[in-house]
Amino acid sequence: MACSTDGPEQNLYVAHFGTQPKTEVLAERVADGWVIRNGEERIVLRHLGEELYAVPVFGGSWKGRWAGEEWRGHWTDSLRPGDYRVPLTLTPLVHPKSTSGSKTASRWDTSEGTLLLQTRQDSVWATISTPTGDYRYLAGKKSDNILTFNTFDGAHLFRFSATLKGDSLVQGYFLSGTHYKTSFDGVLSPDGGEGWKSGRQTFNGAEMALQGVNATGDTVTWDKSALEAAGKTGLVVDVMGTWCPNCMDEARLLAELAPSHPDVQFVSLAFERSTDASILPRLAQFQKELQLSWDVLLGGKASKRIAAECLGVVDTVHSFPTTVFWVPGSDPVIHTGFNGPATGEGYVVERAFFENQLNRLSGRSENH
Repeated sequence: MACSTDGPEQNLYVAHFGTQPKTEVLAERVADGWVIRNGEERIVLRHLGEELYAVPVFGGSWKGRWAGEEWRGHWTDSLRPGDYRVPLTLTPLVHPKSTSGSKTASRWDTSEGTLLLQTRQDSVWATISTPTGDYRYLAGKKSDNILTFNTFDGAHLFRFSATLKGDSLVQGYFLSGTHYKTSFDGVLSPDGGEGWKSGRQTFNGAEMALQGVNATGDTVTWDKSALEAAGKTGLVVDVMGTWCPNCMDEARLLAELAPSHPDVQFVSLAFERSTDASILPRLAQFQKELQLSWDVLLGGKASKRIAAECLGVVDTVHSFPTTVFWVPGSDPVIHTGFNGPATGEGYVVERAFFENQLNRLSGRSENH
């Protein structure tokens, strides 16, 4: 937290979340709210008045008050059951130091997945990739051979710490908010690790058809006849949850690619922690904030078993998100997990895979 990535700046604060030990991220004070800085990522919190700030996409809020130069309050995660609150204090970042020069990159095999680590002087940027997704943008510092990197993305509050000992990470731990803690360790990948690839699942041979409930409470069905009636050549089904940051990253990619494929029908099929009356407005909010031009349908409870039953074409759902690319008359291609923008090369591979599949659904060459 002693370093700024681009040079000294004004209005920088350290957000200290009340975990044990504290999870700390950088925040910038702006005229109408706060901006969270997770490495290269920027998350803008919207001011609702009286020191109440809305967390985008995932809901929840920061609420507090000023005490001199400090802001003291708490973060409420509205997506978790009960009144899940974490104490929060923001203090000015004093004498931020600029960093310069190139970053040193390394790859580590850890207990949480593949750690992609970049260091420059005492600043650290990282993410962790797993078969089901990545931990998105992590940032922190290296001090006395102790690595610490954190993130707050609106839905997750993560803190990783470990001691660098030769080619090993030892005596480490991983915190998620105030509710979860586990050990964290790893070893350096001597060959730089394996190349990236998109995850695939096997089609079980079932007929492609799905149902979900839209924001107005109507049941919507998508199958071969519905696609023909809509004049579409193919279907993309994004199996997701509005609580899932990897799903948010994938939805943003689909929203970016969709305008180039007007003949393809896109559908987001959501599986949520709650399915009571409050969830339909939540789906509409998710659709609006991510500027999706298609419906976000409620599929059911946030369960991989329920998602598999609803989707039908797989015996199990391995991860949220899972994405199905289908042309009537052919077997669907089923993609599982997602390597988001924080993974760099991994995201390039994912994007190319998605573009090729959409070109196939549009009847174009995969290399078009």
